[in-house]
Amino acid sequence: MKFIISILMICVLLISTTTAAEQAGSGTGTVAEVIDVGNYTYLRLEELGIWIATSRLPVAAGDKVEFSGGMEMRDFHSRTLDRTFESIFFVQAAHRVGQDMNSVHRAAIEAEGHGTENRVFQKSVSVQAPALGEISPLAAGKTIADILEGSAQLKDQSVSMRARVIKVSQNIMGKNWITLQDGTGTKPNNKLIATSSELVSPGDLVIASGVLRSDIDLGSGYTYKVILENTTFSQSKVAP
Repeated sequence: MKFIISILMICVLLISTTTAAEQAGSGTGTVAEVIDVGNYTYLRLEELGIWIATSRLPVAAGDKVEFSGGMEMRDFHSRTLDRTFESIFFVQAAHRVGQDMNSVHRAAIEAEGHGTENRVFQKSVSVQAPALGEISPLAAGKTIADILEGSAQLKDQSVSMRARVIKVSQNIMGKNWITLQDGTGTKPNNKLIATSSELVSPGDLVIASGVLRSDIDLGSGYTYKVILENTTFSQSKVAP
């Protein structure tokens, strides 16, 4: 009988562990440790036994936090902290339990000038990549092919281009990650990732301006040859 009970307890433990691992992308936990770094907050959640990272969040040890949209990164090294996390989840949304998130989200949406329907649309829309010659190059600007081919010379310089927004991933590591294409370059070197605090919509024809960074390593195999950082956008008035 004791043997059977022991087996059942092991099975329950294994099921609980698997469930926790499967649901780690979202959940609720008690804050055991808080580390604020720049625009980010790192939280260790006691019951789940995991670390999460989100945009700056005013919380303290003992608070309950609810989060969602987690993407796990293993062996992530933070250069600022000079610390490697065996596992950490970068989450799209997190808030202190009891906080009125409806009013927070409403204020953010109104400030950005985007309706709720439009924000949902941004996540689901499919945009076709422009063909070669479909988008006119920006005068005194660069094409994506120019930028990728000359990344060594353009490193840490400000560059501008005319391109179409292909994909938008919101609020990952405190930034919006925007995929741009202009019809130049050869796959897979025919697109450029831009990070920004601004929000645009898939399908928009924009003029994008930012600082070119090269050889970006986010850890866990997430590397980028080039990224356009601190990007600003304006709607292009020139017909493609």
